[in-house]
Amino acid sequence: MDKELTIAHMEGKFKMVVIEDVGHAIQEDKPQRTAEVFKEFLAKFHIPEKYKDKLVITSISGKKVVIGS
Repeated sequence: MDKELTIAHMEGKFKMVVIEDVGHAIQEDKPQRTAEVFKEFLAKFHIPEKYKDKLVITSISGKKVVIGS
């Protein structure tokens, strides 16, 4: 990482998450884990979700993954 990215990372402005055993379409290969990472991001930055208790991710093929109740 360059200096600016290193500083931003240390300030907590972004977080890199590595999801193992995926290709170019992470939402297709690991939809559950991808949705969990997005939900953690929304919670950390207090971004309101469209659905109060669940997060719905729809993949390119139309497969839906629901996180939460």
